Amino acid sequence: MYDNTEPKIRIVGYLTHNVTDKFGRLLLVEGAPMTDNMIQKLKIRRIPFQISDQNPGKTIDNLPVDYKNSPFKVPEKIDKKFENFNFESVMNASKYLNILLKEMRNDSFLGNNLKALSQGQSATYSHSINVAILSVAIAEKMQLPKASLQEVSIGALLHDIGKMLLPPDVLREVSRMGDGQEMLYQQHPRIGADLLAADKLPLGIYLTVQQHHEKYSGGGYPYGIKENEININACIVSVANAFDRVTSGIYQRNCLTPAEAIDRIRTGKGLDYHPLVVDLFVSLLKKVS
Repeated sequence: MYDNTEPKIRIVGYLTHNVTDKFGRLLLVEGAPMTDNMIQKLKIRRIPFQISDQNPGKTIDNLPVDYKNSPFKVPEKIDKKFENFNFESVMNASKYLNILLKEMRNDSFLGNNLKALSQGQSATYSHSINVAILSVAIAEKMQLPKASLQEVSIGALLHDIGKMLLPPDVLREVSRMGDGQEMLYQQHPRIGADLLAADKLPLGIYLTVQQHHEKYSGGGYPYGIKENEININACIVSVANAFDRVTSGIYQRNCLTPAEAIDRIRTGKGLDYHPLVVDLFVSLLKKVS
């Protein structure tokens, strides 16, 4: 049986500087708490770093103005694909996310991770915003309590945070990976969960990141769990992630139309995706008169 208890992660120290890869892309920011797993991954990639046992205490308010205004707001012009969904639901979700992003700005750990994602992998960050909008809309349809809605939202925004520690060539070739690359790529939910577990976040956020590629009937990754073993937050993000992923050209050359993506998700009901989540997702579609 899969262990759903809160992870026991030891913080080894805190970064004394920003960490970038050989392409100059930001991976981790100064002050990020470091675990044994994260240190091992940086060593494998031969990325130099230094840590201290003292948190440098860098806060969002001390960062440059462009950072303060950048990753903490949903773009005014949202993705065209959302025209397929109920306008009020999408707008309500966007308003909620804008409030949440402002709150995350004042949290050094969450804010620093958003900064790293937005500056290091802008395409992944844009995808994460889309996934978060749709996840919030589904969660509101489900009438989740306030705390659970917040966990779903933060988990959706950071669901791909583990990709920051993957080799760049794996991310560039997502649509045509070899077996070895695919096995490595499939570890990004676990890597992301390990990164977030360095801070004392609610378990629902950690599990959302860890389980968003699990399948309802089993056979997903990284653990192959199924049905009620999968956290409901992760089930919501799984559907939202699938829709945005297959309709985005950044992930595959022959992306699907929104209508084709919706049909694929309907087909996966009870197999890849939680049946209730699929029903709520479909209920968000515009009613055609």
